[in-house]
Amino acid sequence: MEPAPPRVRDEPAPEWLALAKGIYIRRMVEGNGCSISLYRMDPGHRLAMDRHAFPELGVILMGRCRFVIGDEERTLREGDAYYIPAGTRHGLSVPEGVPLVVMDVTAPLPPDVSGPTFDEVLEQAMRVAVGDPGEPRLPHGRGIESTSGS
Repeated sequence: MEPAPPRVRDEPAPEWLALAKGIYIRRMVEGNGCSISLYRMDPGHRLAMDRHAFPELGVILMGRCRFVIGDEERTLREGDAYYIPAGTRHGLSVPEGVPLVVMDVTAPLPPDVSGPTFDEVLEQAMRVAVGDPGEPRLPHGRGIESTSGS
């Protein structure tokens, strides 16, 4: 894979895209299989347990959530960080009150591992959000599922 050229975002931030009711993404920058995205979730919503072939790490920028990574469950608050190894089940829920904003970073797959690209995952997630899940829902697992706690 050829290295991506350096990138600096010197333009207004992209619009928030709805992945599902109450769940939004703002893709900030990407290159060489890595990406930095902001996720915003309304209070009372959750992301269903999921797993995929690439690792993720991130920081809670605003709010709090109940985060499950593997067999561990804990409450994360503003300033807390997380790391999710590739293939590890994870999910989260946002309690009533304050929305959650997370900066999420995905890392590239190792050269000897195949899996969907971030663009493929996002495309399928957006299809699910508009009611056209296609086959399968998401190529890497169960998919984004928004449910309100009320």
